[in-house]
Parts: sequence; structure tokens; C-alpha cells
Amino acid sequence: MKITSLSHKIASWSLILGGIGHTTAALSNPKTAELNELLSTMKAFTTHLLGSEVNMFSFHQGFSLMMGLLLFGYGALNLLILKNNVQAQMPSNILILNIIISLVSVVLSVKYFFLIPIVLTGMAFLGFSISLVAKNYKI
Repeated sequence: MKITSLSHKIASWSLILGGIGHTTAALSNPKTAELNELLSTMKAFTTHLLGSEVNMFSFHQGFSLMMGLLLFGYGALNLLILKNNVQAQMPSNILILNIIISLVSVVLSVKYFFLIPIVLTGMAFLGFSISLVAKNYKI
């Protein structure tokens, strides 16, 4: 298997795993007294947005689930592009977009998260970067 394709698959699968892990974690937080107190506080903090009353918990849960879905979808989309593009090389503009998105994801992960998202987004960044280099040098 060419290095370009293999590194692209590894990058894509790291995003898929990140999405699955993110969604699983968002849905399976252990309920402790401290967490229940925090959730109650988040639910009590409400605001009006475009005619609807929303609370911080719904925003947090919604953003968390959306993040897992989008990570999974972005990784899966890249695998589908690779699968449907077997005869041709991966377009450089797609690889460059993937590199930019995954680099920003690494920076945000370092600033706000912990080791697992840093590693998974870092793997995506390296995988897409290696794909572009291998494509340009026809490795």
C-alpha cells in the first residue's frame, strides 16, 4: 500500500476514533454527587436565544454530541473520498484543508483538553501531512 494512502487512512481513522470516544464519553459520564450538583447549576443558568430559553447544560451536551458526530463524519468522509478516488491521486487542496483543520484541532486540543484528543488530532495532522509530502514526492 502506498504511503500516501496508508497515512491518509490512519489520519482518518484517528478522527473516527476520536468521534466515537467523544460521543461515548459524553453519554456515559459517571453520576457523582459533585457532577449532579454541577449539572443542576448548569441547568439553572438559562438565557434567551432567538426566542427560546436554553440552559448551559443543553449547550454543553449539544456541543459535545455534535463534536463527536462531526469528528466521526469528517474522518468517515475522508475514508470515502480515498475509497472512491482509488485510480487518481488525492487532490492536494483536500489534503491541505485536512492539514489546516487537523493542525487547528491539535492547537485547540493542547490548549483545552487532555492527552487522548491531543494524540488523536496529532495523528490526523501527521497522517495528512505525510500524505501530502508522499504525494508530492511520489513515494
